[in-house]
Formats: sequence, C-alpha cells, structure tokens
Amino acid sequence: MGQRTVNISVMVSGGGSNLQALIDGAADGRLAGARIALVLSSRDGVRALERARLAGIPTAVVSKADHPDETEKAGAILAALAGKKTDLVVMAGYMSILDKRVCAAYAGRMINIHPALLPKYGGVGYYGLRVHQAVLEAGEPETGATVHYVDGKSVDSGEIILQGRVPVADGDTPESLQARVLEAEHRIIVEATAAVVRKLLSR
Repeated sequence: MGQRTVNISVMVSGGGSNLQALIDGAADGRLAGARIALVLSSRDGVRALERARLAGIPTAVVSKADHPDETEKAGAILAALAGKKTDLVVMAGYMSILDKRVCAAYAGRMINIHPALLPKYGGVGYYGLRVHQAVLEAGEPETGATVHYVDGKSVDSGEIILQGRVPVADGDTPESLQARVLEAEHRIIVEATAAVVRKLLSR
C-alpha cells in the first residue's frame, strides 16, 4: 500500500465508547497513517452515530429492518465500505453477525473486539453482560478483552492480535466487571488497530 493513508471503517451498534477511543486515537496520533473514513451502524439513532457526527466522520446505517434479506444486507454493507475506499474494518461493538461474503471481502483486514479473554467466553450467546455473568459464575480469577481478526468461520473466531487482562475483584457484579473490562477495551482497540495499520502500510 506504500505510504498512503489507511481508510478505516468502524462498525457499531450501540453507545460507541470504543469508537470514541478510536476517534481520540486518530486525533492524538496513536493511529498514525490512518483515518476513520466511515462509521457504519446496524441500527439508527444510537449514540455511536452521534459521536461520529460530532467528529465530522461520515455515517451509514444498514439495518436488518431495512434489509431483511441477508444477501441484500451484505450487498449494502459492501457498497457502503467500498464507497469510502475502506482498507480496514474495525468492529467496535457491532452486534450483528456478518455474512461470510463481507468477511471474505476483507479477509486479513477486518478485526473485532470481544469483552473476554478468547477463546474463553466467546461465540454465540456471549455478548454484553452475559459474558461477565458467565465469568463470575465460573469463579474466574481474571478476565479481560481481546482484539482478533475476523475469519468468518464462526462467531469470535480468528487469530488473536492483542489481549488486555483485568483481575476479577471480590464483590464484583456483571456491571462492575463490565466497566473495568471496557477500560481495557478502550486501550487495546487503539493499540491493536495501530498495529494492523502498520502492517498494512508495510505491504
């Protein structure tokens, strides 16, 4: 890719605190050589879209309600990504399972963050507070967050790029654990994205 800028598209579904971490990382130079070209949401009206607008980043919404047919939905996502000349896709709290065609189109250029130390507590059904509830019920001494490549084979599968570890404290609730894991997510999503950007620029 030489020395041109890596165009990042961030896929979101909710509040967008990880998106904000990326926006801040782009602003302060931690994502050197990259820019956030698009924020694509699976739902309209979410806080993440407002964060993008405040930062002057173009947005798009591709929802199941508007695209009930999976083939059509995948086509709309691919068109939105291609429209911004996307080099790297970062899934930052994207709560919809992507069609394999989207994963294939960005093989080696799509990453996801998950609120656990994969391969533990990953896969179908492990999302949001359910992950942290499972960690507490199992009596785990630590948990954390993982950034990994998306390979399209199964949910939360793919080569691990970076993990951040978080100790489980006495008296933790799913909510308190989630808050501390989120802090780790904000750190590693920027570090991992920066690492992948450097890798793409070196090609």
